[in-house]
Amino acid sequence: MKDLCLVIGSAGSGRSEVAADLAKFAWPAGDSIRVITHGATAGEAHWSWDGTHAALPAPGDERAAILVSDGRRSQVDQLEALIAATPVAGWRITRIICTVDLPLLHQQAALTDWYMACLHFSDAAVLVGRAAVPNAWLSSFLERIRTESMPCLVVQLPKTGGLPNPAELIEGEPRRMSLVLDDLDAVDEMEFDEDNLPEEPFDLVRKTDPYFERDMHGRRVLGLPDITQVLREAGR
Repeated sequence: MKDLCLVIGSAGSGRSEVAADLAKFAWPAGDSIRVITHGATAGEAHWSWDGTHAALPAPGDERAAILVSDGRRSQVDQLEALIAATPVAGWRITRIICTVDLPLLHQQAALTDWYMACLHFSDAAVLVGRAAVPNAWLSSFLERIRTESMPCLVVQLPKTGGLPNPAELIEGEPRRMSLVLDDLDAVDEMEFDEDNLPEEPFDLVRKTDPYFERDMHGRRVLGLPDITQVLREAGR
């Protein structure tokens, strides 16, 4: 399987620019890196999603690929579909990077939970538009990330130029909070020790990620704002 890096976030948050930077500078010089964007149908340079299922092009001769999400629809729904589709298509998701549109988030407080859901799955957060938001507000946002113990790497995109160190976003161990991509079984997720053994029988079933969990009617247990509506209200 070939490595696949996902770049998620809202429309207008610089996902394509970050993906281009990564493709040019994150891997050793001379390595071929393909960028796959969202399209109506899947092709060599596009992936598609019908709201339920994702379709991706097969790997080629490239060292790795970067997939850019559809920034006008739910990132959680897309991630769920991509996680199911990538192994079938021959890809292995190794990194998830979220671009955070600070000015939009500052103006649209309703997006906070939407972005926190994105960061739950992300190994790195690229903060875009730092100069356009108040220092106190940014400090509060960063404090929430720390308070919720999110391990993702946080990088601020400079006002001019690209990522200061693209390679650091793809190197090292995964830093995401979610375990959906980890090779674990149900026992690995249980906190057993000799002083904490269950007295009753239990089922060995992996826990569903809280953002993927649905109720008996098929609705998300953790509902999130509709990004399409928020972007429309923001004139984007």
